[in-house]
Amino acid sequence: MTFISMPLHSTSAEQLYEQLLICVEIQNAEQLQKHIVTANAETLPSTFRMLTDHERVAVWCLLSNTSPQLAASLLDHFSDNELLALMSQLPIEVTKKLFEYLHSTDRRMLITQLPAQRQSQLKRALPQKWRNEEQAALIYPEYSAGSICKSEIIKLHQDATIAVLRDTLKEKEQDSEYLDPEQLEWRYIYLHDDKKTFLGALRLRDIFLQPPETKLKDHIDPTIPIASPDQELYALKSILDTTQHPIVPVVNEHGFQIGVIGYKQLNEALYEQSKHQLLEQSGLFGGDEFRSMPTLTRNLRRLAFLLPSVVLSYAAVSIIAAYEPIIEQIAVLAAILPLVANLSGAAGNQAVAVSIRELSMGHLSAKDWCYVIAKEVPIGLINGMLIGGVLAVLTLFTHGNEHYGLPLLIGLAYAFSSIIAVMIGGALPLLLRRFNLDPAMLSSPVLTTLTDAISFFSVLYLAQLFLL
Repeated sequence: MTFISMPLHSTSAEQLYEQLLICVEIQNAEQLQKHIVTANAETLPSTFRMLTDHERVAVWCLLSNTSPQLAASLLDHFSDNELLALMSQLPIEVTKKLFEYLHSTDRRMLITQLPAQRQSQLKRALPQKWRNEEQAALIYPEYSAGSICKSEIIKLHQDATIAVLRDTLKEKEQDSEYLDPEQLEWRYIYLHDDKKTFLGALRLRDIFLQPPETKLKDHIDPTIPIASPDQELYALKSILDTTQHPIVPVVNEHGFQIGVIGYKQLNEALYEQSKHQLLEQSGLFGGDEFRSMPTLTRNLRRLAFLLPSVVLSYAAVSIIAAYEPIIEQIAVLAAILPLVANLSGAAGNQAVAVSIRELSMGHLSAKDWCYVIAKEVPIGLINGMLIGGVLAVLTLFTHGNEHYGLPLLIGLAYAFSSIIAVMIGGALPLLLRRFNLDPAMLSSPVLTTLTDAISFFSVLYLAQLFLL
């Protein structure tokens, strides 16, 4: 991948850039580390983006020899695509060094998106202290609690005392020189039994002044809720909104705690999900696109959306072609067709939005499509008759003199299209989810094509039946 070239924003950035290159040329890792540590934090992101692919690999290889913790912490300045590109180009031994010090969410992203051979190598390089948690999290879908939770937490045995906790905290503190202070969750302690089953959690502040021999399990806080790892983002938001605790444990069906999740992880995931959906709805697949990427790569990403759209749109328009003689005789139908199609699509998209929201909050499952259809039919019928009546009156005043049956035809066509549109719109996200497809990405284009086809057919067929 080609990285974005950015202008030299300041003299300090230019100087740091030159210093990094000199250190790489003379292979002086200690001096390289010193320049980075003493540099202004605001200068680092633009300086790193000045480096070419080759220079960036050389810098991280050299820095990893003396301080893999620092090298890993500096990767927070990169986007996911930049991180993927760098980690795929680094020698595998360097990647393994950095891997242990990355955030758990970054490790999972790399394991799932890097080439298969490197994925396998990195799975074997998972930190032993979080190996079980990381492997458990990998089985859950993107944007679920299990996939976005952080595993850097303090787990202790149920028989642990305050003295054991203090020793553990000292050990953690000694091992965090270059790590983000938020990387390890310090505020809560999590207890488990001999079988690694989650027993409960307690706040560190609640036991801070207790005697050393005090058992931690005696201070478990029963008000701390638990999240299931397969819960989606809005369901997690509902849990966090209704509890006084800033984070909640994520525990699977076997009682194993995968990690914890708080507003920081949730908000980041909601942002990434909305950005991802916006890109895909705009026809951009595979994450962020930059014009510095290879032309062929950008073409293929866009064609992934455009080619299926061509097929679907052509199928809808072919209905108009089949009824072309009718449009030649009743030219006003050419103006009415897009009106009925657009209004039907709007009704269907309302149903899509409700279904996606209820799916995200856990109020519906993929098996509830019959229930959804039953609930949508009355809405489509009532709204279809009301809006169809309005369309009939408007058509009567504007085109009623040309064809007396046209207003009634338009009203009936819209009522029929509206009912079908809300049925499809309500059920489509559930059916897509059942086949492990993304409802947010596919529902809108598929619904639009189907409602266009149904609207075109209903108007033209009724016109052929009653006006000719």
